[in-house]
Amino acid sequence: MLAGMVLSAAPAAAAPPIQQAPQVSLAYTDEAAPTTSHPQPTGELPLGSWRDEQGAAHTSRVYASFDLTGFAAKDTGKHVVAGWLVFGETSAASYVPRTVEVWQTATPTAPVTWRRAPAEKKKLGTVTATAAGPASYLRLDLDDAAASAAASGSRTLSLELRLSDADEANPALGRRLNPRMFLYATSDTAPGTPTDLYSQQYACADKNRPYLGTLTPPLTAVLHDADPNDEYLTGTFAIWPSGHPEQRTEFTAANTVKDCGRPATVPPGVLADGGTYSWQVRGGDGTELSAWSKPCTFHVDVTSPAAAPVVTSANFPEGQVGPGGVPAEFTITSNGTADVEGYQYGWSQDLSVDGWTTGPDGLPQWTDPYTRPGHVRADRLGGAVDLTLPPPDAGPATLFVRSLDRAGNPSPTTSYRFYVPSTMPTVTGLPNPVLLDTPFTLRLAPNASLAAVDSYTVQVNYDPPQTVPAAADGTASVTLALARAGGSLITVRSHSPNGWVSSSNRLFAYVDTSPTVSSETYPEDTGSGATGGGPGIAGTFTFAPKVRNTASYTYSLDFGPETTVAAAADGTAQISWAPDSSGSHTVYVYSTDRDGRTYETYYYYFTVN
Repeated sequence: MLAGMVLSAAPAAAAPPIQQAPQVSLAYTDEAAPTTSHPQPTGELPLGSWRDEQGAAHTSRVYASFDLTGFAAKDTGKHVVAGWLVFGETSAASYVPRTVEVWQTATPTAPVTWRRAPAEKKKLGTVTATAAGPASYLRLDLDDAAASAAASGSRTLSLELRLSDADEANPALGRRLNPRMFLYATSDTAPGTPTDLYSQQYACADKNRPYLGTLTPPLTAVLHDADPNDEYLTGTFAIWPSGHPEQRTEFTAANTVKDCGRPATVPPGVLADGGTYSWQVRGGDGTELSAWSKPCTFHVDVTSPAAAPVVTSANFPEGQVGPGGVPAEFTITSNGTADVEGYQYGWSQDLSVDGWTTGPDGLPQWTDPYTRPGHVRADRLGGAVDLTLPPPDAGPATLFVRSLDRAGNPSPTTSYRFYVPSTMPTVTGLPNPVLLDTPFTLRLAPNASLAAVDSYTVQVNYDPPQTVPAAADGTASVTLALARAGGSLITVRSHSPNGWVSSSNRLFAYVDTSPTVSSETYPEDTGSGATGGGPGIAGTFTFAPKVRNTASYTYSLDFGPETTVAAAADGTAQISWAPDSSGSHTVYVYSTDRDGRTYETYYYYFTVN
């Protein structure tokens, strides 16, 4: 990259808004009445030599003052960018090419007269009219004068409009001006110095120089501007190899919302692996630029550690069965890689890639990965770590480990496989059947191979697990009630004081909410070949609940229309039916509780003699 190269130019922002400066005073003077003031006239303003209706000769000049308060402020750096005077003729003695001189004067301290006119300080320019009629629009740019006046103590720009010495005495060049005379100006506050600089996710306020694992990192800053109309700014970023500012490269980020962080990506080809770079940023509003921020520095490292780490364990040798009840103790080394900062590990091969998020203020939000589970920092670069972990469960287990350098680049992954004996606890007391919303108590006892157990975790399906303290002998009990029909998985694990977590004892509990059906005349045919009754012989069918607060039963005979019958106080109900033919017949039935909830359907099959 060429030194000082600019990769992109900042687009022009919206121009500052045009404002009209309040007119403080307007008057004309008359040499024929040297002590008379003619303030705030509403009619035409005479300029140059002219004669009245009686033929008397007059010579006049026009004076106007404008208030520029609010266009500048020393404490914020606000100042006038541009200013211009607009006025026009209403008539002229002759429409030959003609000029008007505009002078800056001292600020009037008394009513303006010919004799007591404010002193001329500086000729600001000459306006020429060439129209063959009244020139209704004449303009003179007064940028410097307006800026100086706005920044002065009085904040007033006082002007004199007159003809030149050569033209002023010539009645043929006299004219009349419109009393509507305006001074327009635009002002701007230079953007403030950018703050909140970040190299990728690392705050530059942290004096440590981070290592970045990319050649195109995002650089973030907050741009500031006090002007309400400057909502969007352009950030100009400059970056160079540290110690070589002559190799400076600039690039821009346009349409950046002020007072909110926004990243700008370093273009490809600017950075090189192994380099150390400094950067800074300034904001622009299309009119002016802020001061440069203080430099921020980072290192670039896109080379991952080449060697996978080495994992060993004294009590869980690789490929062998370890002891139950004792956490595995691992030693992890960098395998000779000098710039390894730490290690990432887990029982799954899918080790996550550490990143960051963007907050509502547009700034990176990042947490040191070594404060998260599954990460451990070495005490020195390239150093080893000791790690104590309870295996995840009984059976084969594989620990996956990879090294991380200072930029977060990962090494190849090492897989360390070993075997864990079963240490699951004993669980008794599961009823059969399990009834809906009906409490039952499980009794928990430790595996005989464990030296001590101080608690258990009990989890139903994906509900949050509950911790159950163990008695001195390691036993415990827990009361559960299943609140949904169908199958549920109950998982129980014991916990030991040394950190060991046992393998899981998993129990399957099925909550059947369908009613029971019984009949002495027509017994259920469950495949045994049972028969009963006969065509035209009535049989009684009894429905009994498996849920509380049963209000009714809805049944169907041989899949015909459904009929609902109320439940008795004990929740049961009976119906009578005389099948009209021999062979197979069916009754299906489901219950409804007092809250209107319906439950599972039971199909009762029987055979008529």
